[in-house]
Amino acid sequence: MGVKFAPSLLCMDLTQVARQLEVMNRRADILHVDLMDLRFVENIGLCPAFVQAIRPLAKKPIDCHVMGWDLPWWIKALAKAGADSITVHLETLCGAGEGALEEIHALGCGVGLALSPETAAEAALPYLSMVDKVTVMTVKPGFPGAPFLWEMLPKIRRLAAMREELGLGFAIEMDGSCADDNFAALREAGTDVFVVGAAALFDRCADLEQAFDRMEAAFLPDRKDGA
Repeated sequence: MGVKFAPSLLCMDLTQVARQLEVMNRRADILHVDLMDLRFVENIGLCPAFVQAIRPLAKKPIDCHVMGWDLPWWIKALAKAGADSITVHLETLCGAGEGALEEIHALGCGVGLALSPETAAEAALPYLSMVDKVTVMTVKPGFPGAPFLWEMLPKIRRLAAMREELGLGFAIEMDGSCADDNFAALREAGTDVFVVGAAALFDRCADLEQAFDRMEAAFLPDRKDGA
């Protein structure tokens, strides 16, 4: 799979949403929206109303990462708001398991499954045939800018091996503190989708177009158009 970049909209300049979305519509592959409930994680993020507000402006897929309990509410609200895909945490399935993932699919959205740092790759095995993407949290969930957890690299490698062994096609995404010093290791481990936030993208330059140029120069200096 080719490398894909998914800017975290929680890290964008929220006073310049329309202008920055114009740039991301040209340069990003996916728009990553973090949603939190102050219960599963001790923080709050964006909300379904934000997804609904940007839906008419977004030309790239909107992937909603739910860090919260009460999945039936989140799934219905986000599908109604216009999410293209919904990623939920394995730790929040709470017995619903396949039912929650089936509901996402039934509502016409792509299905993602996120694993918190303490959750082993093998825990996702019962669900891998049902998902389009598995997200490995490489920081403590809910805290943008938290320290990168290098010990997550073996989990990514294990998921890549499981994907090959099972003949499946799900993408492997990393989420948390992607930066110049870990991109190559993440890619080598098997990461396909990189959630990029402040360190990787938004803090590189106030001009977001230039920030994308600098990120790609740092991460993919030999990247060809369309790669």
